[in-house]
Amino acid sequence: MKPIYVLFLIVFVDLVGFGLLIPLLPFYVQRVGAGPEIITITLGLYSLFQFIAAPIWGRLSDRYGRRPILAWSLAGFAISHVVLGFADSLWLVIVTRIFGGLMAGNVSAAFAYVTDVTTEENRAKGMGFLGAAFGLGFVFGPVIGGLLAGPDVETANYTLPAMFAAVLTTVALIGVITALPESLSPEIRERIRNKPKILLPDQLRLILSRKSLVLIIAITFFLTMAFAVLEVILGLWAYDVLSYGPRDIGLLLTYVGVIGVVVQGGLIGPLTKRISERSLVSTAVVSQLIGYSILVYAVGWQFLFVAMTLLAIGSGLYNPILSSLVSKEAGDTERGAVLGVFQGASSFARVIGPLYAGAAYAGLGPSAPFAIAAICMAPTLVMVLMLPRSKASS
Repeated sequence: MKPIYVLFLIVFVDLVGFGLLIPLLPFYVQRVGAGPEIITITLGLYSLFQFIAAPIWGRLSDRYGRRPILAWSLAGFAISHVVLGFADSLWLVIVTRIFGGLMAGNVSAAFAYVTDVTTEENRAKGMGFLGAAFGLGFVFGPVIGGLLAGPDVETANYTLPAMFAAVLTTVALIGVITALPESLSPEIRERIRNKPKILLPDQLRLILSRKSLVLIIAITFFLTMAFAVLEVILGLWAYDVLSYGPRDIGLLLTYVGVIGVVVQGGLIGPLTKRISERSLVSTAVVSQLIGYSILVYAVGWQFLFVAMTLLAIGSGLYNPILSSLVSKEAGDTERGAVLGVFQGASSFARVIGPLYAGAAYAGLGPSAPFAIAAICMAPTLVMVLMLPRSKASS
């Protein structure tokens, strides 16, 4: 198995772990008597602890290598899925989501691996390949959860989806052990070991000292926060407004993921050769703005279809390009640290989004979270236009 395919599998299982409960958890938490606020907070815990862990995993991968960090975190991730499969109470689900989020912070090491083995010219394509893994994980996570759980909310099966994810994670772990060579050369590792340890405050100072990094991370934060709202609220919204059950919601999210895979896996490379990265991100932000605005007024599947198409295309464009841009701002001895903060910011956005989404849904109505997401796109577009211009590759 080629190393890039092992990385693809790692990122894929991380997103399967995140998406597994999207169509299930709202109904599970409702069954034990909780409201939208608790549902969204429970979903957000995974991202909160991924946010905490991502800079740490990235920093450790700079010092000790990408391969051992990926192996240990995948082992822990598999354990979290097994426990989740037998969780019979809300508190145990919460514990497994916390531990799973900590292990899923390994995505920073996976992206750092890609920057080790790509050049600046083909990095967006490499990031797009991993972005396609994100998309496929977002396809199969919800659909596995929805189809294996079944269409009936009252008799949903929570064990089968978790066991499937555990097996998949174990396969990725075997791939790391047997087919993934270390990407950091001995010379770079020696240089890193001879440098003072980069602690989290140092990582933050490094980011804040570079205007482009600050802008890229802020843009990523707003885009991810808005999309996190979609992830955690869509199930409740579709059930309340359109009477969709877990299977329908899982299939809808599958459609979103398929579009993301097509954009990130097949279109990013050719597009970045013809159009500047800043222009592509601007296009993505505008598509998000329109998509969220349509959802505010959606009353039927036709509106939902158009909105989800625009949101999927936008997400497929901005994810790999912003990852590529931030990696170009980091030196070869600090990429894990910088990408750790970058991935951590994305995870933190997935915490903030669910927090306000649940409160807005309960207090202002089902469409309120989408309206707030649309409003957030305005300052995001301004920040994109502040990025330095770069020519498309020839």
